[in-house]
Amino acid sequence: MDYSKIDPNINPKIMTPEQAMLLSDDEKLAYFYRVRVKHPRVTTVRDDLETMMLPGSGTDIALLIGPTGAGKTTLGESLVEEIIKAHKSELVNDLSFIPAIYISAPASGEKRFSWRIFYIELGRLLKEPLMDKKQETRLQDGRMSVKSVTAGSTVAGLRMAIEDALRFRRTLLVVVDEVVHLIRGANENDRLVHMDALKALTELKGVNLTLALIGSYDLYELMTLSGQFARRCAIVHFQRYLSGTGNDADKKAFRNSLGTLQEYFPLKGIPDLTEMSDELQYACVGCVGILKDTLQRMLTFAVRNKGRWTDKCLFKALLTEGQIARILEETLKGEQNIAKAIFGSGSLNAESRTSEKVACR
Repeated sequence: MDYSKIDPNINPKIMTPEQAMLLSDDEKLAYFYRVRVKHPRVTTVRDDLETMMLPGSGTDIALLIGPTGAGKTTLGESLVEEIIKAHKSELVNDLSFIPAIYISAPASGEKRFSWRIFYIELGRLLKEPLMDKKQETRLQDGRMSVKSVTAGSTVAGLRMAIEDALRFRRTLLVVVDEVVHLIRGANENDRLVHMDALKALTELKGVNLTLALIGSYDLYELMTLSGQFARRCAIVHFQRYLSGTGNDADKKAFRNSLGTLQEYFPLKGIPDLTEMSDELQYACVGCVGILKDTLQRMLTFAVRNKGRWTDKCLFKALLTEGQIARILEETLKGEQNIAKAIFGSGSLNAESRTSEKVACR
């Protein structure tokens, strides 16, 4: 269901759960869908991303990597909202200023990534007009010419329009989600071309732009494409909450997130779910995003049951053992792969150890 089409005023920021209980079933679901929980992982990751946006940080591209359902998309959207809010006074004085935008890399259904669709959507977000009329211009012998085409915009023309728009809008941050669509099915050369195209946006004269690329652990492969790209980017790990012995802080943080989410439930009669926090942490692979999705499904079953809670509402909402095993397998492998590449994990001894390994190959 597309909750964006439901009244935006049905929002936990301006409504209490008691008020939400008076809403229709679909409105209750929209209300809970819009709940966002701040927890330690979110704060740490957001602080790291904001550090990379500082002038002189030396980082042009941040790879926000983590397991599915960790909350990466929600964080990316909220970061854009916070940056826009932080520049509110400038926006009043300069209506052309667009400090940050969020875009999801499109899955076009084609074998190759569609830069045309990507640039057109980026142009729409930058409020660039006539994106269907952009043509490549060339300077030859002191004269400007336009490349002849039969119809529509050229990809080169779209790119040039985006570059001009980024300068004019003075954009500071572009968050690109679902970056897996750039690398899925692409060979190493194609991936390098894709990343060069993105990196070039951060090198425009007059633009102080940071790119935040969001995706699963597959994004780590981008760090191995070239030394030049690796030098200009950093990995920020949105880690899940770990369970088991020695992870009491993680278990407590997950339990607190669960308790906060339950406070927003627009239904009565639901038991205290924090009493089964350990079980739910396992069932959600320690990811608050998966937890939120699970509770959303649970709420859906409850409201469709005329607002009556039963244990079946929760059991039906849980992932299957097969789903959990698959997510956990991918997560454990990803965590192992990026362990020594995460932002803040540098070491003065790393250079000598790495040199020895490279020399032995």
